[in-house]
Amino acid sequence: MEYMKSLSNLGFNQKEQDVYFALLELEKATANEVAYKSKVKRPTTYDILYRLRQQGFIAETYENKKRFFVANPPENLIEIIEARKRELKEDLPELLSIFNTKERKPKVQYFEGLDGIIQLYEDTLEVLEKGDEILAYVADYEIPELEQYMHDYVIRRAKKGIKARGIAENKPGIKEFTKENKEQLRVTKLISEGQFNLRNEINIYANKVIIIT
Repeated sequence: MEYMKSLSNLGFNQKEQDVYFALLELEKATANEVAYKSKVKRPTTYDILYRLRQQGFIAETYENKKRFFVANPPENLIEIIEARKRELKEDLPELLSIFNTKERKPKVQYFEGLDGIIQLYEDTLEVLEKGDEILAYVADYEIPELEQYMHDYVIRRAKKGIKARGIAENKPGIKEFTKENKEQLRVTKLISEGQFNLRNEINIYANKVIIIT
């Protein structure tokens, strides 16, 4: 029978599905009968039937001292899933307490291309609220393809009330940049040209650091 993705999502591999389908057709059968029907080797069939019983997908019964396996109604699969969800919800607070521990190791993510840069800037707008602040080192380079986006981004940042404090080299053209500091909720500290030999843009906000290079 065709491999079912829904059963795969429940953890069934191909042989487990073959055994399960065979038992559904037989409804009640011995392990030997299931092995013959599913064309799965008998020792493997025994192991699979045991696992399926442990997980509640099938049942086991005895008649005249002979062991039979019984297929539970397929709709029971939904109840099994719901029961697992309820158990997970009960354990979720403890899992979150582990995840949010202060000693959690920092995570590093990499983004590429123009879309990656845009995604990073958009994250600042999603994470920060009015009165929050971005600390930045403004690199001495421009990306023409992002000129309009950056213009719109600064407007949206200021409209949301997110402040910015930055360091930039005192180079030609920087005065035009700083003219709109007040309107754009920005404070810019100018340093001597060449004082820091950095070509990366660095933004620090919340508990995150962005490095654009």
